[in-house]
Amino acid sequence: MPGENGSEPSELDRLLPEWHFRELHRVPVRGVATDRVMAAVHATTWGEAPLARALVALTRADVSAGRRIVPDFLSTMGEVAPSAEDEFLFVGAQAPGDTPRPPGTLLEIVTGCREPGILKVGMNVRYAQGVLSSETRILATDERTRRVFAPYWYLIRAGSGLTRRSMLAAIRRRVLRESRRS
Repeated sequence: MPGENGSEPSELDRLLPEWHFRELHRVPVRGVATDRVMAAVHATTWGEAPLARALVALTRADVSAGRRIVPDFLSTMGEVAPSAEDEFLFVGAQAPGDTPRPPGTLLEIVTGCREPGILKVGMNVRYAQGVLSSETRILATDERTRRVFAPYWYLIRAGSGLTRRSMLAAIRRRVLRESRRS
């Protein structure tokens, strides 16, 4: 089954092929080698994405100007998962309320847990077919957990979307700036 834009399936496609909640944002970055784009994904800082920085600062997270967005910040929300050279992937799991988190790594929980009361989260930043994208997928292990999470998702989704678009735009600017230098 092809991934987004007719590309090969992503690790996120393999990890969470089904979801209850999804957010996907894209920006074109044509004619640039994958390694250059992914280097920018790993190097872009909060100082380069002022709107994202302002929005995330509301959560009291550390968004110091020199702190890298993807490897430093996003990985604090979960666990970096193995992925391909064109993708940065992390996973997370939450057990809302008094549900104990199942044993195992976050990757093991996301791929294998079937216990009720768990939210499985996968998020990536990927460059494929000239498009830089960021996607989040969330799967609840039962209907009650899905219903409880839904209002929160709809509350944060707009701010999350603005944050992602700002982050992707900052990465794109860095890629284009560095491409002009070489």
